[in-house]
Amino acid sequence: MPELPEVETIRRGLEPHLTGLTLQSLTVTDQKVLDISARDGKLSTLEGQRIETLTRRGKYLVVGLELHYLIFHLGMTGQLTLRDPARADAESFERTLTGLERCDQHAPDRHTHVHILLGDGRQLLFRDIRKFGRVYVLERASEQLLAFFRAHHLGLEPFTSGYNLKDFLTAFRNRTLRLKSLLLNQAFVAGVGNIYADEALFEAGLHPARKASGLRRAEKERLFSAIQTVLERGIEFGGTSFRDFVNSEGEKGANQEKLYVYGREDEPCLKCGTPIVKTVISQRGTHFCPNCQPRRR
Repeated sequence: MPELPEVETIRRGLEPHLTGLTLQSLTVTDQKVLDISARDGKLSTLEGQRIETLTRRGKYLVVGLELHYLIFHLGMTGQLTLRDPARADAESFERTLTGLERCDQHAPDRHTHVHILLGDGRQLLFRDIRKFGRVYVLERASEQLLAFFRAHHLGLEPFTSGYNLKDFLTAFRNRTLRLKSLLLNQAFVAGVGNIYADEALFEAGLHPARKASGLRRAEKERLFSAIQTVLERGIEFGGTSFRDFVNSEGEKGANQEKLYVYGREDEPCLKCGTPIVKTVISQRGTHFCPNCQPRRR
């Protein structure tokens, strides 16, 4: 699933290309990816509107139009890419059924569910193999957007003034979940998913099965810093591409080459050489180093 660094990478890639352009037309080939807010012809009301902003909250990408917000959540396998008619399309995907390792511009296929024609003739394409992604439409009013984020229980937002140690420590109060489960909870810190939760806990030297209620202040402070560190690293290297993630140009990220524990089961820890262990917490595969992240009561 694309996490904060992947969505931010897409946002940064799209922003200079989309800002100021008009949505000429929107075509949907599968209604399953539309939230109820975007059905019954709601998307057609966006036609003719100019794109003014492109922002992100957690894993949500928010396109600010003149009168509405068009919001994308990429789910497990969603991709948002630009297609330029002046460029030649590749003849086929490198892996036709999954789109893995996609690195060239491609024509829409059966997994491309939303086609947006832009004012300069290019297309913005939303492609989602598993169809867990969603498209939302809201009227452009700040209270509407805030209500949307509240309804989706989004917590602290990294890289904003709202992500500060005081509020982070407050968010820990009365938390009894195991640390891995807590980090996956979007109501705690928005945008962290399975990959970056594992990496943040390794960075902080904390065992993923420890209870949040048992952490000392110094350990909480380490985790606060570690979350930002691993997210910044993910953005710096263009996101993590194990499967379907590509940026707005259809290119893979490189952060998978910088991971310390995620996806490295039985491989030696890059810090101490101890084999990385994989377990399951909250039904999610969880990776850690038993030496660098000792289990304490």
